Amino acid sequence: MSLSRVTARDALGMPVPPSWVARSVNRVRDALGLGRRKLAPPFIVTLEHLQGMIDTKALAVAVELEIPDRLQRGSARADELARDLGADADALNRLLRFLVSRGLLGTTRDGRYRNNAVSDALRRDHPWSARNWVLFFGGDWHWKIWNEAKHSFLTGESAAKAATGHDFFEYVNEVDPRAGEAFNGAMTEGSRLQGLLVVDAYDFSGVTSVCDVGGGTGAVMGDLLASHPGLRGVVFDLTQLAEPARRHLAACGVGDRGEFMAGDFFESVPDGHDLYTLFAIVHDWDDEHCTTILRNVRRAMAAGARVLVTEMPVPEGPAPSFAKVMDLEMLILTGSGRERTSAEYERLFTGVGFRVERRIPLPSLFTVFELAPA
Repeated sequence: MSLSRVTARDALGMPVPPSWVARSVNRVRDALGLGRRKLAPPFIVTLEHLQGMIDTKALAVAVELEIPDRLQRGSARADELARDLGADADALNRLLRFLVSRGLLGTTRDGRYRNNAVSDALRRDHPWSARNWVLFFGGDWHWKIWNEAKHSFLTGESAAKAATGHDFFEYVNEVDPRAGEAFNGAMTEGSRLQGLLVVDAYDFSGVTSVCDVGGGTGAVMGDLLASHPGLRGVVFDLTQLAEPARRHLAACGVGDRGEFMAGDFFESVPDGHDLYTLFAIVHDWDDEHCTTILRNVRRAMAAGARVLVTEMPVPEGPAPSFAKVMDLEMLILTGSGRERTSAEYERLFTGVGFRVERRIPLPSLFTVFELAPA
């Protein structure tokens, strides 16, 4: 049984704005934020930024307690929820009151708590749940890693390795199942949204076969093949992702046109395809490792093939940016991973014999770099 075809609008829960509108709105929001900070005393600015820890952990605890799932059954008072959870009613009420003040939960006129648009999307059964993102950023294991942040900032090495004794990807995929579930779930949903935006933004005319390098559980490939019945595709990733990827492709009704191939993209990638996609793969690695991956892709390409690299470039200037947040995250988790400016990405691509044919800005602030052999 196939899933109904989905779009980026389904994922966002709202119409998808044109890229120029989304980016203009983001610049206005950034300018207002910078202006507000300039109007506040330095001490207040400092205190406001220190509250981020409380925001993250409060939201994570609410998700771990499945508050959004419980409120799906109807609005409730704090004491009712506390009885259900075996919790202290006063303490729980203080948590929920805080989340309301942050716009992360709603209330009724008679003071009962209810889901709003944000908390509703944190339900376990929401089709586009952001639950795993909260469990990723707010998980105790993630905080343990960030407690070693000084090590990364002084040495340029992974705080994950210092905290756990394991490289990050080894830790989430082989050591800590709960961490792996949260991290891989978050990455799957993030990649799927970017994939849907790319499906809308890129003209796949003339493309017959696609290889998604580092394609994980097939989230992107499933939607891509469902949107283009004439395409065939290969999801290429580590062996342990084979079964979930095959299940997902089958659930999307594209199991006859999509397959999973196991391998290591540092050694080789499947050859002969006329389009290769890399969704948020390049930022995981330093230039040396990225060069190896991209060279392997270039060797595998059929004549006339193209490559789509989807990443979130770091903008110039002092404005806040999620790319700047994730740049620190990549340093802390991996040591070698990093976000790059558009110019840095292009130097990386040209260094392995590609030329940038086009840059396609997405409403999500990611950019698709279309590459061809130089």
